[in-house]
Amino acid sequence: MRAGVESLPADLKIHGAFLSHPYDKGLPYRIWVFVYPSAPGGIDNPMINPVGNGALSLSVLGCSRLLVCVAEKDELREKGVCYYAAVKESGWRGEVELFEVKGEDHAFHVFNIDTENAKSMIKRLASFINLQP
Repeated sequence: MRAGVESLPADLKIHGAFLSHPYDKGLPYRIWVFVYPSAPGGIDNPMINPVGNGALSLSVLGCSRLLVCVAEKDELREKGVCYYAAVKESGWRGEVELFEVKGEDHAFHVFNIDTENAKSMIKRLASFINLQP
């Protein structure tokens, strides 16, 4: 977010970003209170919840392309879908894509790297990084 409102060293530009299987609450809560126990707003602090109260507008994302990856059976799937929708509705002028893998659960591509679905997701991410549609 800050890259969209602050200059980066040497006029560096971030062309793309990806969000893979976003999550919050639960384990992240325990981690967050350890990392930043005095965070105003706690787990809803904009540093961990980019759509929470007080967060910068998503319209100022500091990149021109965004890929949001979710898995159909992930109980946290809606977090990614909501983030994708919030970016689309924010007035951000970049290109945003939601990539959903059917029949899979959270972070499946990390735990089962040899499956066709994992290969498909990694291939999509590689294409995104290489600026291919």
